[in-house]
Amino acid sequence: MSLAAKLKELRRREGESLQKVADAVEVSKAHIWELEKGTSKNPGLDLLTKLSVHFSVPIGFLTDENTSPEDAAAQQFFREFDGRLSDKDWDVLRAMAERLKGDEK
Repeated sequence: MSLAAKLKELRRREGESLQKVADAVEVSKAHIWELEKGTSKNPGLDLLTKLSVHFSVPIGFLTDENTSPEDAAAQQFFREFDGRLSDKDWDVLRAMAERLKGDEK
């Protein structure tokens, strides 16, 4: 999925206008629109950082065309808790994940 498609999906998922996103990341509404349309394809690291913070996704999600929104959410989850959970807590999370996988079948 391209950066343009990801930005559009994130913005729509959050129910935000182009202007709201532009204000949050301190660029023009036209620039966000150009990014979503794919006509502006090379945003700077500063803008990517602001977008990732605004939408609570890793920068890697925005820059890697092979990372899905679900992968990004999982990466963000593990990044937030890495080093702060005990082995017992990780065992509980793994058991819950296995249980949830079983429910999908």
